Amino acid sequence: MKRRRTDRPGRRASRILTLLATLAGVLLLPAPAALAAGTSYYVNCSATTNGTGTQSSPWNSVSSVNSTTFAAGDSILFATGTTCTGQLSPGGSGTSGSNISMSAYGSGAKPVIDAAGATGAVIHLLNQQYWDIGGLELIDNASSPAYRSGVLAENSSGGILHHVRVHDMYLHNITGYGGGWYSTNAGVGVQTDHTTPVSTWDDVVVENNTFDHVDRIAVAVTPDADGQGTGLTTGTVIRGNTMTYDGADDILVVKNDGALIDGNKAGYGGAKATCPPSGQYCNGASAGIWMSGSSNTVVQNNEVYCHINGADGTGFDVDWGNHNTTFQYNYSHQNLGGFLLVMPPFTIANEPTSTVPSDGTVVRYNISENDGSNSGCPTSGTQTHGGGVLHFVGGVPNRSGSSSAIPLFYNNTFSVRDGLSTPILYSRSGTSISGALSFQNNAVFNYGSGNYFTTTGTSTYSNNLFYGNHPSREPTDAAKVTADPEFRNAGNANTSSSYTGKNAYQVHPSSPVIRAGTVISSNGGYDAFGNAVSATAAPNIGAYNATGGNLLTNAGFETGALSPWTQASGSASSVTAANAHTGSDALTTAASGSGSNQALTGLSPSTTYLLTGWGKVATAGETLAIGAKGFGGTETYTNIATTSYSQAAVLFTTGSSSTTATVYCWKNAGGSGAGYCDDLAVEPLSSATNAVTNPGFETGTLTPWIQSTGTASSVVASNARTGTYALQTGASASGGIQTVSGLTSGGSYLLAAWAKVGTAGEEVAVGVKSFGGTETYLRASTTSYAQQPIFFTTGASTTSAAVYCYKNSGSVAGYCDDYTLIKLP
Repeated sequence: MKRRRTDRPGRRASRILTLLATLAGVLLLPAPAALAAGTSYYVNCSATTNGTGTQSSPWNSVSSVNSTTFAAGDSILFATGTTCTGQLSPGGSGTSGSNISMSAYGSGAKPVIDAAGATGAVIHLLNQQYWDIGGLELIDNASSPAYRSGVLAENSSGGILHHVRVHDMYLHNITGYGGGWYSTNAGVGVQTDHTTPVSTWDDVVVENNTFDHVDRIAVAVTPDADGQGTGLTTGTVIRGNTMTYDGADDILVVKNDGALIDGNKAGYGGAKATCPPSGQYCNGASAGIWMSGSSNTVVQNNEVYCHINGADGTGFDVDWGNHNTTFQYNYSHQNLGGFLLVMPPFTIANEPTSTVPSDGTVVRYNISENDGSNSGCPTSGTQTHGGGVLHFVGGVPNRSGSSSAIPLFYNNTFSVRDGLSTPILYSRSGTSISGALSFQNNAVFNYGSGNYFTTTGTSTYSNNLFYGNHPSREPTDAAKVTADPEFRNAGNANTSSSYTGKNAYQVHPSSPVIRAGTVISSNGGYDAFGNAVSATAAPNIGAYNATGGNLLTNAGFETGALSPWTQASGSASSVTAANAHTGSDALTTAASGSGSNQALTGLSPSTTYLLTGWGKVATAGETLAIGAKGFGGTETYTNIATTSYSQAAVLFTTGSSSTTATVYCWKNAGGSGAGYCDDLAVEPLSSATNAVTNPGFETGTLTPWIQSTGTASSVVASNARTGTYALQTGASASGGIQTVSGLTSGGSYLLAAWAKVGTAGEEVAVGVKSFGGTETYLRASTTSYAQQPIFFTTGASTTSAAVYCYKNSGSVAGYCDDYTLIKLP
């Protein structure tokens, strides 16, 4: 929470000195007249004598720049590879379409402007506009903090000033107050001073700069204190900047309308909270990117990581008095306080906006990874206010009459690794808080032990994925998914993976999140990866909305038509808007000898592919097959005999010269009811090595399987699904288990095995545990073998898993056979 003193700071010493110097220059030492508009002035501080400002006779100090009033179209050019000592305060303004520019000439390292510990800004503009500053390196290092900035542009004109652009700069080691005011403690500060009428800016651009060890903040576009009134700066764009080790915050806009904060990367901020002398503004809390008192702010495509401030410490923050703020496509990880801080209204002296709840907040297509902890960061902090993925300071800010009276959280991906206790929904006010929110289509991968708050208002939870641990206050969601989302590299735990950063949260084509979301109106049209999001068709759950590289087309039949599937021989099948597993449509077969095929071309020879799909039958005991043929090997399929959707997993390997295959859904002959297929997927496997030893028990012995606790199981030469042997459990409390080592941390795996019972209605389970996540199993209750496919993801520090067959209770034995454990690519 951004705590502020009620007393306003005095005017900055640097500003007073600047004003005095300006007055002195006007009254006593008139600046030399500028040359004609469009003149280039050259500065080479390594020159032995001070010249006239031409390239052949350059100035050799900043004093020559400071004593000149520049005109529209002029350029101030510093020689590359040189260092100038001092502070710059050039005079003059450009005009629309004809800026004054400050840059470099020559080739080599950026010119350095070193303020050598002086108080104030390295480059200061006061009531000047139409400036373009780029290509320089700025330093102002000192042994103790003071109000210092890299570039400071101030407006005390009582009107609107236009166009300040700072770009392609390297600003570092600027020793400001970590807990002091923002723009006067910034790498780039654009500030409106208290005036009547209110002063504002238009067209502020800060882009493609590198900031390192800047105190307090890299970029701030703010008034000079709270209580600035209602005037809003417009046209602010902060994009493409890289920031490391900022003393406190990274980016802040206050009293802006329509600011765009896009494509910035900020890490390791928040370590400093040193305040200025007593009586001046002091705020030791910080967050990565935030805004207050602003409207229509868009924060997108940014990465904030390892923020270590203990008071707030989140990657992002929607603070007081904001209207229509959108956070989208951002990647947040390992921030101590969490991914996003949400402030309630509160009272700041002379600041009426602070008492207005922020409304119209939309949080969509963002990825949060291991937020709420600095685990894995080179530096860390200590929480003083706690932390959570979504971190609320108080109740949920709701505002009646708003077009979005409650905050909307949809299609985000939240990942918490094993060993962390980070809550998903956290409030400093407790586990039950006032207000309401909307939480839809979010993928929550929770291997930690953190919980959720509840709300006294009526919140909406629908079509979310809750995978991993399921704490006591996990929201009730009638349409939730609880299966493994099959991320490509959950937690970025596999450092050798080709899927890193936010790409780690793309999913495999067999993922249960595909087409499992609900349609959100005005959804932005694109996901975190640039994939389209339909306004009418069911989206995925989470921040990724593509099909994971599925080789099948129209795999969920959501076009409403069969093509490019074709009718198999026999009775016709059709696509119907009923009985869908996800989305709206599914393939419906006739009762007997009916189905559809899809021909795949362009496959790789001698390559193993994984085919998955969901099927069910209308009449219990009848069977539906999902399979593959025509791939250069023996046709392979899995039968499904359940009246609710079950998943099938089929492995097939193309022949040495085969590049095609036919995938099908087929209702076997002799039935009286229809069959249904949906959500089929095919992907190549980089390796089809089975990690289970003695997977079919064909050694005739249990080893390396061991007995589960309870009644002994055994390997028998009967009831085998394939081969000669199978595992036979006892009647109850009996089974076998094998610990498989050498797995990849954060890897997605498929465990597929077959099980049956001796007496219908009893159950035998195929499962996996001790992999870093929550134990997962499927039960078979039929007297003929049924496949039990389970997808699971190893924890961030886990490289093994225990797979098992277990009969919990009953009167006769159960049987398991043909275990397969493969890693998805």
